[in-house]
Amino acid sequence: MSRKTFDRRAVLKATGGAATIGLLAGCSSNGGDNGGGGTETDDSGGGDTTTTTSGGSGDSDAINIGSVQPLSGGFAPWGQAHSAGLAFAVQEINADGGVLGGRNLNIVEANSESDPAEASSIFDRFAEQNDIVAATGPVSSDVGIRTSRTAQELGVPMIMHMAGSDETITPETLHSFRLGLLPAATTMQAQAQFVDDAGYQSVGAIVGDYAWGQSVKTGIEENFGIDVNVQVAPVGASDFSSYIRRMPQDVEMVVATGHPPGSLTITQQLYELGYEPEIITGPGLPPAVIRSALGENASRGFTHLHMSDVYTDEYAEVAQRFGEEVGSQFDTHTSYGYVTGKMIAQAIEDAGEANPEAVTEAIRAIEFDTLFPEPIQYSEYGELKNQVQLYSTFSLDAPSYYPDGNYSLQESFRTDPLPALPPEA
Repeated sequence: MSRKTFDRRAVLKATGGAATIGLLAGCSSNGGDNGGGGTETDDSGGGDTTTTTSGGSGDSDAINIGSVQPLSGGFAPWGQAHSAGLAFAVQEINADGGVLGGRNLNIVEANSESDPAEASSIFDRFAEQNDIVAATGPVSSDVGIRTSRTAQELGVPMIMHMAGSDETITPETLHSFRLGLLPAATTMQAQAQFVDDAGYQSVGAIVGDYAWGQSVKTGIEENFGIDVNVQVAPVGASDFSSYIRRMPQDVEMVVATGHPPGSLTITQQLYELGYEPEIITGPGLPPAVIRSALGENASRGFTHLHMSDVYTDEYAEVAQRFGEEVGSQFDTHTSYGYVTGKMIAQAIEDAGEANPEAVTEAIRAIEFDTLFPEPIQYSEYGELKNQVQLYSTFSLDAPSYYPDGNYSLQESFRTDPLPALPPEA
């Protein structure tokens, strides 16, 4: 498959529907026609499944990767960007000769709608009907917790896009691996470093009342050296004014990391209510969504947390290729999908076979030099070890690698390498 036949529908998912904050409450799924781009729709398993025939239709020797993505609903912007990056990586891998001496990779994808039961069912179906060698995609922590258990039952590795709840990985889930987000406890350890470095004394937080939000709340309580005004809001909330008003008017930093679907609404409502914190830490939303939703306010202090080092020549080279061939700006979440695809390919090569158990062990033992600040390495339980988290604010200027862009990132802080979180029984 040539690089120019990349599935542009995936890119439209990643970039075309993120114009407003309202998108975070509900996005359409798999819109557009079904012609071209190397995709076909397979509804045989129940639910909306797209088979990305990256190896060419009818390639019986292709190795399948399962993509269990939230392509609609509150977490759709994450899933859409991750899907586009994964597809781009697979396209490049196949164009360069595939794996195991010439076998192509193929993606089978379905919309989980961020429903844990649906995601688990899709994962089961992909394992039983498509013989996937690995899976990826969960964003919501609730979905990550469920599919982590499913991965263990199936013996198929699951690489988490986000799903940062501390409960996602336990001593019993030996087929799950984090990638795009450190667990909540480690993320809050990193933000505590950030607070200490800045010398902030007045900090507030709004967290969602679900697994990730509660893990963030616990992480704040255990790691911050100051008292933090923590408010707990429903995960589906759209009006945060009452929670904001419980914070002091001179709050210096607001942690919105614990409420991913509401983080941008929280930011806008802070400004509407006359609050001017120096920093608002987000949950790692795709930056194109942040820029589109916040408009000019994107440059007022909203801080993007990310794992990919967007300040390297290697990142710029990949981003430029993506921009030239796809016509869209490569961002941190696109990069997580891209890194996932490349890492799975390397694990298959290291294993020497397309066997899920062998690929699981290859991922566990991997030292993969990629777009991250440090090579990707895992603890025995699938937690990232010795990895760095970056904090970036927004400029409204285009990056050098994509002149048509309407934002770029500016580094404000990066942590020291962080230890792997030991799982709790």
